[in-house]
Amino acid sequence: MIQGAAALNFLPHTKLISNHNNNVRSLKKKTPTNKYSRLQPPKSFCAVANPHESALKALCDEGNPQAALQLMEQQVAAPPHPDTLTALLRACAESRSLPLLRRAHRHIQTSSPSTRRLLAGVYCKLGAKEDARRLLDRRREAYETVRELHGAMRRAGYVPDTRFVLHDIGEEAKEEALMYHSERLAIAYGLMSTPPGTTLRVMKNLRICGDCHSAVKVMSVVVGREIIVRDNKRFHHFRDGVCSCRDFW
Repeated sequence: MIQGAAALNFLPHTKLISNHNNNVRSLKKKTPTNKYSRLQPPKSFCAVANPHESALKALCDEGNPQAALQLMEQQVAAPPHPDTLTALLRACAESRSLPLLRRAHRHIQTSSPSTRRLLAGVYCKLGAKEDARRLLDRRREAYETVRELHGAMRRAGYVPDTRFVLHDIGEEAKEEALMYHSERLAIAYGLMSTPPGTTLRVMKNLRICGDCHSAVKVMSVVVGREIIVRDNKRFHHFRDGVCSCRDFW
């Protein structure tokens, strides 16, 4: 239920919504019925699921991000459509208002890399480079993911082979050095950035060490994913605790 000032913002856009839906119906009538040429309206032209979303999109397209945010903050049941969020960011950029952008940021899920890049780009356009840097810098999260993954691997039976650390340091320091090898950090970043079950692909210009090879085999079981590592010798396909090279490379 839209009340107060938001209702005043909503009513002028009902005609826009009606015209939008009429255009979609007209386009569908003109669509050929031949099974070889059946077309669908472009996604950007399809009617949005509800009038609230349509009004929100219309406010963004008109360059009124403040009214759009007021309307968005009243509708907390479901997150806005990605296209609407993109329009909102564009409207914030055009308004040159950093406070409005930060306010919009609170309503945007930044788990997707593309969303983070888009939001960081708008921050840069408004001169807030530090906000953009914090948004894109996920090193701390990647290191934390590596540590969590290492603990899960140890519980699954993985034992680090510290013979592959040639520095004259203690066993504990050697284990930590192995834990942060580049391919493990890359895998951790992939786990953070992709949906569950997605195949991870890593490339490096050096030969994968024996301990990392054993570790990635255990990782493939712990995370339930196929992991492909390309080193300077060959492709290694890790799946269900087994590598395609049969431990010979």
